[in-house]
Amino acid sequence: MKRALINIQECRNCTPCPVLEQCPRKAVFREEERDRPWVDFYQCSGCLKCKTLCPFGAIGEIVQPCSSNRKMSW
Repeated sequence: MKRALINIQECRNCTPCPVLEQCPRKAVFREEERDRPWVDFYQCSGCLKCKTLCPFGAIGEIVQPCSSNRKMSW
């Protein structure tokens, strides 16, 4: 299973953040207005649309295999 991951060295903390605004699952958010965005792995579907939305290429992907009982082992 794939999940998006924001590289904090590449993230420019844009306002407005196109990734945060256009994630179809609303998996990207900020806790405070000044905070950098981050991905909630439980909400992220792994579509990786965010990789095309970030103008600075700050979105990477992480691949996590399922456990033997077909559940994510985060």
